[in-house]
Amino acid sequence: MKKTNLTLLTLLLAACASGSNETPAPVEFDDTYVPPANRIDPVAAAAFESPDFAALGAARSGVSGVGRAPEASLRRYVSAANGDDANDGSEANPWRTLQHAADTAEPGTMILVDDSAPYAGGLQIHNSGEPGRYIVFANRDPGRAPIIQPDPSRRAVVEIDASYVVLRGFDIGHHQRATLDDDTIGVLVEPNDGDISNIYVVANRVHHIGPPDLSDVSCYYNGHGIIAQAEGHRISAIVIDGNEIHDMYVGNSEVLVLNGNVNGFRVTNNYVHDVNNIAIDIIGYEKNSSETTSNGLVADNVVLDASNYWPYCSRGNCTYPAGDESSDGIYVDGGASMVIEYNVVGRTDHGIELQSENGELIRDVEVRYNVVFNSNYKNITIGDSENVSEHDNVTMDEARLADASLESCIR
Repeated sequence: MKKTNLTLLTLLLAACASGSNETPAPVEFDDTYVPPANRIDPVAAAAFESPDFAALGAARSGVSGVGRAPEASLRRYVSAANGDDANDGSEANPWRTLQHAADTAEPGTMILVDDSAPYAGGLQIHNSGEPGRYIVFANRDPGRAPIIQPDPSRRAVVEIDASYVVLRGFDIGHHQRATLDDDTIGVLVEPNDGDISNIYVVANRVHHIGPPDLSDVSCYYNGHGIIAQAEGHRISAIVIDGNEIHDMYVGNSEVLVLNGNVNGFRVTNNYVHDVNNIAIDIIGYEKNSSETTSNGLVADNVVLDASNYWPYCSRGNCTYPAGDESSDGIYVDGGASMVIEYNVVGRTDHGIELQSENGELIRDVEVRYNVVFNSNYKNITIGDSENVSEHDNVTMDEARLADASLESCIR
């Protein structure tokens, strides 16, 4: 199987960078990206039925998906039903809470979490690992995802402000805040006091994130499924891989997002479906005029049913006027130096779109070997850009791939 060396990829892309906003030098990843065994053949995919695409996304994502991440040698255990934070964290005497484990773990620790009961109060990860000695939070039992329940007073269920950290194999969802003014997030990666790097968010299920009331005809609110954002301080070498993200009410915001000073990233093998705004968004120049998300790979993701109309005629996205078609499957808004390849994008408002809302060109992006079908507006759109290429993509508009509920709203 052919491997993609991400460090080499970003070096080649960075070498092409030009313009007034220089792309930062790429960073070293700890791993080499291995595409999934079921990587899509765009030409063969023209014969797929709708359930085939959904099955492809499901096979790659969630706790039983293909998400890969580093491990650590020292084992510690957490059990919501059988643990005690006064214990030593051994297999025979596990801790009880995720937060105690996060506050106690040292570099090189793998924290194995059972699914004996939900873990209340969310999770804040502030302790960092070291090169070659990650702090890993992972599900203990294969195929079984421990549930992390939110703290309604916090904007995110899981917050990561640390380096050399892995979050793998959790169920993160059902987060609502008190009012529409309160941002609601599943997983937030954001540096507070300095640069952070080498972060893996893999093989999680993130779902049902949104505000408490969507009954208004018009409203304003913001939410995210997984977001990595930075201004001033930098996020480097971040991998978001093999997550299933669904049933998201994100309003004016987006579902899976990298925004701002993010240098060196991989968004791969995620399955994003049934969401009411942009599914995957790579954003630059929004936080300031000099920082953009750069040097990355967006590959092998499956995006289905990302539309302002979702969940269709019942209410849709109340932050947009009736009839608006603004949800993209994959959106690059000012990003630079990346490859977008072998993704499936179906039944979105826009399929794949490259634009910039913040006054700078899209630079050094290659869009290739993707399958895009039944977009409400356009399958592929490329706006003002520099050194951008689009080739060998397959686009379709087929009645057999339509969603009857969606079609009834817009036709």
